Amino acid sequence: MKRLFLLFFSALLCTAVSAHSFEVDGIYYNITSSSDLTVRVTYQGSSYDSYVNEYSGSVVIPEKVTYDSKEYLVTSIGEYAFRGCSLTSVTIPNSVTSIGSSAFSGCSDLTSVSIPNSVASIKGRVFENCSSLATIEVESGNTKYDSRDNCNAIIETMTNTLIAGCMSTVIPNSVTSIESHAFDGCTSLTSLTIPNSVASIGTYAFYGCKGLATVHITDLSAWYKIDFSDLYSNPTYYAHHLYLNGEEITNLIIPDDISSIMNYAFCGCSGLTSVTIPNSVISIGESAFRDCSGLTSVTIPNSVISIGESAFRGCSGLTSVTIPNSVISIGESAFRDCSGLTSVTIPNSVISIGKFAFRNCYGLGSITIPNSVTNIEDGVFCECSGLTSVNIPNSVTSIGSSVFSCCFGLKNIAIPNSVTSIGYGAFYGCSGLTSVTIPNSVTSIGEAAFSYCTSLMSVTIPNSVTCIENYAFDACWQLTGINIPNSITSIGEFTFRDCYDLTSIIIPESVTRISQHAFYGCNHINRIDCMATTPPLAYNKTFSSSIYTKATLNVPEGCAEKYKAANVWKEFTNISILGASTGIKQIDSSASSACIYDINGTRIGKYCDDINNLKRGIYIIDSKKVYIR
Repeated sequence: MKRLFLLFFSALLCTAVSAHSFEVDGIYYNITSSSDLTVRVTYQGSSYDSYVNEYSGSVVIPEKVTYDSKEYLVTSIGEYAFRGCSLTSVTIPNSVTSIGSSAFSGCSDLTSVSIPNSVASIKGRVFENCSSLATIEVESGNTKYDSRDNCNAIIETMTNTLIAGCMSTVIPNSVTSIESHAFDGCTSLTSLTIPNSVASIGTYAFYGCKGLATVHITDLSAWYKIDFSDLYSNPTYYAHHLYLNGEEITNLIIPDDISSIMNYAFCGCSGLTSVTIPNSVISIGESAFRDCSGLTSVTIPNSVISIGESAFRGCSGLTSVTIPNSVISIGESAFRDCSGLTSVTIPNSVISIGKFAFRNCYGLGSITIPNSVTNIEDGVFCECSGLTSVNIPNSVTSIGSSVFSCCFGLKNIAIPNSVTSIGYGAFYGCSGLTSVTIPNSVTSIGEAAFSYCTSLMSVTIPNSVTCIENYAFDACWQLTGINIPNSITSIGEFTFRDCYDLTSIIIPESVTRISQHAFYGCNHINRIDCMATTPPLAYNKTFSSSIYTKATLNVPEGCAEKYKAANVWKEFTNISILGASTGIKQIDSSASSACIYDINGTRIGKYCDDINNLKRGIYIIDSKKVYIR
């Protein structure tokens, strides 16, 4: 058994050391069949991602090769076989029937390739990043592939699919589809004509074609119907200029027979200045006009019901957009990075606004969200630094993550009573925000929700809030006081860290735990009123060490010794009894009824209430602070 294991381990070790079986005349091979005596050309290194290929210049692959007194037939070129080599030309023998994926990827000096008629299988990305490739041909007689009309491309005959092109390719009129990665990395390609026959283009078909300057078509309706798979499947992403019968399209008038503008249809066409969309169109596809930076005006008709993801993203020349009443959804990032946009009208028909829909539209000054919207999704107005006012309707129940983050111009915000949750980083970095009132409907405040609101001086947290996540008010430098409601049981990490101007804290009886760094860096705290009869669990660095000697810790009567023995709390030099020297009057619950307010001045109950019904805490009764014990 041990011997078998050692043999197995040795086999694994050999495989790891070398990916080839043998080498003859500088070419490396793997044996594919010991019985049929066939081999394939492979890479030199131990694996394709650590290849050490030294093939260069002109390489001639033989039909047969002799090794260990046996003659092998070369039947294939394996994946990554010549990846990254300094090849200028390669001769492929008629014995080869298949070429693996990325076989010549990165051969930037390769200028010409001839595919023999014996080849019946060519995998994807075979000539990826072959930037100097000027000539590709398939020898006549090949039943699987052809290079019809001297097109300098490889076309799969049966499906009319162009699978690999080069800098000199002329796409024949019979081609119906262009395969994924067909022109990937062809940086020397400068101009291209897409025939009317093309119906689909695969992913990354033109990825890295940075030299493309012009794309030509002869039929606009045919162009609209092309199924583009992604940004890089449309050559205009790099070319930026689309020509119809020799004339650049700048003022685009979409024909009446079009019902939807396909995904990526005009992405990157910076030469476009205006677009007129007819009433026949019901949807604008994903990234349809993405990065059309020259676009200054667009008319969206009442027939449109949806604006797709990133539809107008990066259209920095747009200054205003009117969204018609027919639209019910605005896709994710639909107007993202439209930096010139100063006004937008969102109608009541809209029920959903996708994530980051208006992100980085820093020219927007104000926005009105219609009553039809119930959720403000993540990052919708993130980095809209010019935004000064926002109207959030009562229909909204949640404010998503990063919705208003880095909206530096926002000075105040009215959160309606319908909102139940404020998401992660919702107002992160709103450095102009001075005050915020959180309504009684809110039950959770997300992590970093108000972090780095450096001008925030006051905040009201209602009793409805049961959870304040980590970093919620981190670095709110100008916050001077905070009253944590009785509904809170724990204070998270870094919740009030670096709130430099914070001078007093009221910690309710309900709090049982205060996490690390919760008040760290709050070096001006001079008073802490902790209502809990049992000291809350605290950790080292919950507070800055400097406040232990200068701040007074006020605790309930009869609890001082507990605090003096508890971790962290025992570090305080000054521990006093609430009511003894704090200026807060202690009264028994047997007192008569009175008009009662909470510590923030909000009246409790509609009428004067019986003090017997109050929980332990601080209240305002007869214009005085009263501690109910």
